[in-house]
Amino acid sequence: MGMLIATSLLIFTVLRLLPGDPIITRLGATPGIDAETIQRLREEAGLEAPLVEQYLTWVAGIFRGDFGQSFFNQFSVTELIIMRLPATLQLTFTGILIAILIAVPAGVWASLRPLGVADRITTAFSTASIAMPQFIVGIVLILVFAVQLQWLPARGYVPPTESLSDNILRMILPAVTLGIAGAPLLLRYLRATMIEVLASPYIRTAIGKGQTGSGVIIKHALRNALIPTLTMLGLLLGYSLGGVVIIEYVFGIPGLGSLAIDAVFKRDYAVLQSVVLLVAGLFILVSLTVDLLYGVLDPRLRVGRSRG
Repeated sequence: MGMLIATSLLIFTVLRLLPGDPIITRLGATPGIDAETIQRLREEAGLEAPLVEQYLTWVAGIFRGDFGQSFFNQFSVTELIIMRLPATLQLTFTGILIAILIAVPAGVWASLRPLGVADRITTAFSTASIAMPQFIVGIVLILVFAVQLQWLPARGYVPPTESLSDNILRMILPAVTLGIAGAPLLLRYLRATMIEVLASPYIRTAIGKGQTGSGVIIKHALRNALIPTLTMLGLLLGYSLGGVVIIEYVFGIPGLGSLAIDAVFKRDYAVLQSVVLLVAGLFILVSLTVDLLYGVLDPRLRVGRSRG
């Protein structure tokens, strides 16, 4: 709760310090608008109230499930979030799945011979992926698979309820972009954990009992290495939720990320501060869930608690 309060205060304060006015941005170059009309519109939007009152009104509305009203359309912020959330969740979890499919085999492969050829290849891949901005990866994928090969559509989003096949086709490139960006974080952590586990005495004991190499790696080493990797998986989800902002904008996906960018340009305070707070809340919830799962899956923690 303390983290959410700090996040809400931070985003609320930062937005009010940014130059620009949402009412003037909404009116644009509309002729015949005088200062009195602008003042009246600001009062109707609640922007003339003291900042403390504005913040408390916003927080009180959140507890009622009301995030406020957008300054630029007839929808409430709650309605906008509900409309945009499914696309963001689909992109996030699909990207994490692709990151896992990349990171787990590569991390195991690299850990079998540290500093060998496989390890150097995966290290080079992870270093390049971390150094390259996500929007660059997305643009390269668009140029190759959408423009040159014309295998996949470059932009747009179709809900799975309308056409599942079109939804999958349009989700491949953004999900792969997000997966390539997130895989190195998981890969490096899993590689280090696997190297440590493979050097453990019980691994040597399993090999001494005649178990095959693949059986030892999958049944003993990988199984135990994945437990602490859950922590990194929780961080990866938070990283992915932040990464979808740019990816959704590049690929034209109507999710929370594109909604947030649009709100930044328009100075739509109610929308932007609510989206940021929601993403922060999801990240905190996932981190708490991962911590609870870690205690359930790791028998050493259960033994420690029972002794205590």
